[in-house]
Order: sequence, then structure tokens, then C-alpha cells
Amino acid sequence: MMGKMRFLTLAAFALGTAFAEKNPQLDAVHNIYLLPMSSSLDQYLATRLTQSGLFQVVTDPQKADAIFTDKIGEVFEQKMTALYPPPEDPAAAKDKDEEDKDKDKDKDPWGKPYQRFGSVSKGRGTVYIVDRQSRNVVWSIYWPVKSSRPDDTQKRAGQIVDRLRKEIKGK
Repeated sequence: MMGKMRFLTLAAFALGTAFAEKNPQLDAVHNIYLLPMSSSLDQYLATRLTQSGLFQVVTDPQKADAIFTDKIGEVFEQKMTALYPPPEDPAAAKDKDEEDKDKDKDKDPWGKPYQRFGSVSKGRGTVYIVDRQSRNVVWSIYWPVKSSRPDDTQKRAGQIVDRLRKEIKGK
């Protein structure tokens, strides 16, 4: 009975992955920057992506076509604005200097903004590839987190990259 159940599970998984379609949005992605992720998933993904040759993993966000992240929303948008600030208007720069004087009181002794931490957030299993220019999600996958043990995180990174490879190559 257990063997039959295992066979059916494997067959369902194989059938689901056999029909992976090619994702044309990923054709424009060549260089990818990984934001820090829970359980150091970004480190394992960097290793797997480099080994697979799917993308060039870059450490300079300015060289990236896309961003790999496990969080989207307001915090992600703030990080993107910090990495890729919009061009400044010269007139606005003068007003900004005046505002910056008031903001200095919110900085630590080294002149950096105080870090504000909200509730502790664990990755829930979804990862995203976001186009740098449009900030649109071009690929995502939900792969459940079983534990934060290094072996499980490494296995999960491998499974994510395998699925990504299928969607880049098509089948």
C-alpha cells in the first residue's frame, strides 16, 4: 500500500513538471542579483544558479537585469529605491539638503539611519524574480519550507533552480 502511494505521488509530481512551459520573460534575464533571504536561501541559490549556468550571479546590483527575492511589497520597494534611486532634479536637491539637516537626528553616531525592525519574518516558501527596470515579477514559485536546516535549504534551492531551468528551456 505504501509503495503504491509513493508511486502515485511521484507520478503526479513528474506529470506536473513534465508540462513546464517556456517562460519568454526570462529570456531577457542574463545577470541576476540576489537579495538576502531567510535561512540563507540566497547563498544556496547563488551556488546552484552558478553551477547551472542559467544566469550570471552578480554582486553589484547595478549590473543586474533582475532581482531574486523571497519578499515583495513595501520593504522590497524601499530596497529597490535604495539600490536604484531615481535621477535627482537639481532644484529638488537644494530642498533636500534642507530636509537632510532635520533628518540627521534620526541617524546613528556613524551617520547612518537607524535600522527599524518590525516583527520577525520567516520566508513562507515563495521566491520571485523581479525585472529591474519594470519592477514586474517575471517568475515566481512556491516551494514549501520544511525546515531551516542547511541540508533542507540546499535541497530546496536545487529544486527551485531545477524548476527554473525547465521554464527557461521549456520542458
